[in-house]
Amino acid sequence: MPRLRQFSQSLDQTELFVDKPWVLIDEDKQQQTYIFRRSGELLMSLDGQVQIGAWDYIAPAQSLLIDRGADKLLLNHFFFTNALLVLARDGKPESKFILANRQLIPDLNVEKYLEDLDARKTIQANGNLKLNATQQLCQTVMELEDGSSIIFFTVEDNSISVGDAVYTDGNAASDGRYVFKKDGGTNVENGVIKSIFWPQRYKLSTGEQIIADCQGVGMNPKVSDKVFWLSGLPIGDGKYTIINVGKVRIRSGCIDGFTLF
Repeated sequence: MPRLRQFSQSLDQTELFVDKPWVLIDEDKQQQTYIFRRSGELLMSLDGQVQIGAWDYIAPAQSLLIDRGADKLLLNHFFFTNALLVLARDGKPESKFILANRQLIPDLNVEKYLEDLDARKTIQANGNLKLNATQQLCQTVMELEDGSSIIFFTVEDNSISVGDAVYTDGNAASDGRYVFKKDGGTNVENGVIKSIFWPQRYKLSTGEQIIADCQGVGMNPKVSDKVFWLSGLPIGDGKYTIINVGKVRIRSGCIDGFTLF
């Protein structure tokens, strides 16, 4: 959540939450709808049974005073967008009231919404894509060769491209090389795709096998392609002969050029 605080609005912007269908999911997984009426009434509906309470905005404290009839609560601003309202109980900040706007998060999947919001931040900060507010992000899950999974947040379709956000275990993926269980792989920097490659096996004139991260399916290695031993370690600096490709000069784990000798 701290990474997303820049997206949070002030509760001063009451137009973002009045007369909207907010759904509170309680500890028993029951869904209760709260509607903050402009008049100060609070409508609370559970399974169609409606109770009427009251609410008031306390500007100096950035808090909402909620009268639910059975109790009165002072809830402090924690995180707020037009789709998600998170309030912390005064004196018990660990106790959170999480309300989702049913119109904007129809599946009420708050975790997915926050992941999407964080992915947008990552793409806008580090990606090459100009992402606007109306573009939808799609989640594409790929299995890696080690059996783990990686999630890509792609723009409006399921084909990954440079600049897409990359996540593992709910966090931005660490910098590195990720090889898919099926064709292809990607290099990640700062949580986004830096490049996409297709690993191909080749044999050196010495008989040793290597892997080259080629730029397309069936393509031969080119200058700047990364090369590795089968163990996954980068190949050391030097000149090598790749059968059916030619003589190459390798520097810092990449093909630096093609040579005649």
